[in-house]
Amino acid sequence: MKKQIFTVLSTGLLLASLPFSALASDASGSYTAASYDVSVPQEYMVPYAYSEEGYFENGLVTGFGSAVTFKGLNEEGQMEFYAVTDRGPNADAPQYSSGGTVTDAKIFPCPEFTPSIAVLTVTEDGAEVTSVIELKDTEGNNITGLPLEPGQVGSTNETALDMEMNNLGYDSNGLDTEGIAVDADGNFWLCDEYGPFIVKTDSEGTLLEKYAPGNGLPEVLQYRIPNRGFEGLTITPSGKVLASVQSVLDINGETADTASFTRIVELDPETGDVKMYAYPVDVSQYNSPSDCKIGDIYAVDDTTLLVIEQGKLADGTMQNKVYQVDLSQASDITDVTYNDTYPEYASAEELTDISFMEKEELLDLREYGWTAEKAEGICMADENTIAVINDNDFGIVTVAEDPENEDCDITDYVYDAETGTYSLDGTEASPQISIGENTEPAQIWLFQTASE
Repeated sequence: MKKQIFTVLSTGLLLASLPFSALASDASGSYTAASYDVSVPQEYMVPYAYSEEGYFENGLVTGFGSAVTFKGLNEEGQMEFYAVTDRGPNADAPQYSSGGTVTDAKIFPCPEFTPSIAVLTVTEDGAEVTSVIELKDTEGNNITGLPLEPGQVGSTNETALDMEMNNLGYDSNGLDTEGIAVDADGNFWLCDEYGPFIVKTDSEGTLLEKYAPGNGLPEVLQYRIPNRGFEGLTITPSGKVLASVQSVLDINGETADTASFTRIVELDPETGDVKMYAYPVDVSQYNSPSDCKIGDIYAVDDTTLLVIEQGKLADGTMQNKVYQVDLSQASDITDVTYNDTYPEYASAEELTDISFMEKEELLDLREYGWTAEKAEGICMADENTIAVINDNDFGIVTVAEDPENEDCDITDYVYDAETGTYSLDGTEASPQISIGENTEPAQIWLFQTASE
């Protein structure tokens, strides 16, 4: 399958006040959605040292589904997008024990991978990666997606392992890139899940500026849930940079189950001024507020956003929706406190002095046939077209075979670096760990309405 087209009746929740016709239903209330499989030429695939004959023998298919923004039309009149990877191929791992300390871990089967930006060209036959820009530090050296060292701002306190459970160390410049936008000067702006960080690069991907909690960004952002820092980024027509924290903050490990909102940050690159707004979480929908995840954001104008909200609902079903969000009346919560602490400790009903961002459902992606777990990029290509891209995690998943413990997850095991052995609940175990194929396709979807 390269392309599929779906037509679905509108839910009736679209707002007539929106400035673009793509955000207002046509006379019949119908939308047309077309999905395009993303193909990656061999030259842009990730070399994989552990491939077996007939299995990943050509390498791993690079996943450029962590964010998307419209580039323009090429000479043939075809739509082109910039799309970005995350930190690279990684998968769940056993916990890692070394020197008496046990840490969470991730397997990085291709540790030299460089987070990258692709140009994605959409044709009638599908979508294809046609060029790639690798991200570099200020000295022009390629960065990696390896985690930051414990104690460093942005560290997730996890250990990076190869397939033999060797410790890969850290990268002080490591990035887990997510959102992407292009400013008026042609520079890229990206956000990161580690820090969370906001970074600015030139058009060749070389780092120009980096904003971090306590260094250009509010310190409270350091309390993001590990690996759930900034997930979406956009630039408003007036040049403000907006970045969304993926989930509610977990301040001192105490607010993941109490917070009623996640934070969207507004940065003025000209002055360095920062504001923060509260994006409301409907806590009644989820088992925990932390189950709500922002996939990406896009600025329609200076005060209107498209926001992907997703996550597993309390009834066990997956939700992937696009909301229209109005921040024109939202409070700046940068200096707001509740009982001398952060407002994440209070319920929405207790925060009567805060005006949350207002949101209303625009699209339920699953009504159009969307099946992917992660919708991680959104933008508008023109006034009638919304583009959404999914992240399929480079098409890989960890496989742990253990006939003695068939119902266990790989993260239940502990690997002891000193003895080279595994244990499960304190008992020696012998899981066979490998990388398997995740068959979820990488796709970009175009949702179109009729022109007015």
